[in-house]
Amino acid sequence: MAWPRTKKPTTRQLLRAEHRPHVPRGYAWLGWSLLVLAVLALLAAGAWQLRARDDGQLHERIETLEAQNAELTEAIEEKRLQGEEERANREQLMQRIDAMSAEIKKLKTELAFYRQQKPGK
Repeated sequence: MAWPRTKKPTTRQLLRAEHRPHVPRGYAWLGWSLLVLAVLALLAAGAWQLRARDDGQLHERIETLEAQNAELTEAIEEKRLQGEEERANREQLMQRIDAMSAEIKKLKTELAFYRQQKPGK
């Protein structure tokens, strides 16, 4: 395979290349390191800002959940009190039923006694 030939540079191009301003490369690493540091600083600032925003959203979410928790606790307490009240009412009604049943039984025995006392049928 034949390699393509390149044109030989002219004298004019060679002289132009020699007289171009040349910056020594000894301090190039300093520029690159400053650029890297600037990029890292921007990334750190962005991460800090995102975290601060997330912390604010977290605090809002915590406050919302605490308020909901308080409401649910209050509702549970109310339901518990209602349950206790219903249980107390049921017990009271059962006691009244028992007392009335005993009174009915007593009245039936008295009635039976008076029916026996009735003269001659």
